[in-house]
Amino acid sequence: MSKLKARNTSVNADLVVFDKDGTLIDFHTLWGPRVERAIKAICSSLGWSQPLIDQLSAALGYDPQTARVVSQGPLATAPISELEIVVATALFQHKVSWERAKDLACGHFGPVMSALPTPAEINPLGDVRAAIVRLKSSGIQVAIATSDDRAPTEAALRELNLTQTVDLLLCADDPGTPSKPDPSVLHYISQQLIVSIDRTVMVGDTVSDLVMARRAGVTLTV
Repeated sequence: MSKLKARNTSVNADLVVFDKDGTLIDFHTLWGPRVERAIKAICSSLGWSQPLIDQLSAALGYDPQTARVVSQGPLATAPISELEIVVATALFQHKVSWERAKDLACGHFGPVMSALPTPAEINPLGDVRAAIVRLKSSGIQVAIATSDDRAPTEAALRELNLTQTVDLLLCADDPGTPSKPDPSVLHYISQQLIVSIDRTVMVGDTVSDLVMARRAGVTLTV
C-alpha cells in the first residue's frame, strides 16, 4: 500500500495511468508541425489551395496562425484512424470524390501522422523519467494510455528512456482493447495489472481524460 500526494491531496494508490501527449511530452512540438506536413502532403497531390488548407486545419482542430492545437478538438483527442475519417470528410466537402478522399487521407495524411517521431519532436514536460522512477520506487505501478499508435509511442518511450520502466502501455491501434476516452480503458489497465480501480490515479491534460477517469471511478484525477 502506497500513499500518493498531489494537489494537497493524499490518496492510497497502487497504479498511476498517464496520458502521453500533453502530459509526458509537449503536444504542440510533436503534432503542430506534423499536421502541417500532413496537410501539405494532401495539397501537393490536389494542387495548392489556401481554402482547402484552411478547411482541413479547421476540421482537425488546428490553428496554423498560432501553430496550436484546439483543446478538445479531433487532433487533441482522436486516434489517427478517426483523424483520417475527418480528413476524408473535409475533402469530400471540398468536392473531392469520396473514394479519392479516402485514398488521400489514408495514403498521404495517415503515413505522415503515424511516422516514428524524431528526437527533435520529443520534448518532455519536465524530468519525466525521474518522476516515474520515484513512483516505481514507492511501489506504485505505472501505465500509459494514449490515442497514438503503438509504434510511434514505443519510439517516444525509447527516446525518454522509459521502455523498461512502464508496466503497461495501451495504444489506439492495439487489437481487441478499448480506446480512449472509453472509461473501460482504465478498467482494462487496472485488471491487467491486478489493481483495484479505486486505487488508481489518472494523470492527463484534456477534459476527456478527466471525464474518462471520473466515469471509471479512479481515486484521483490530476
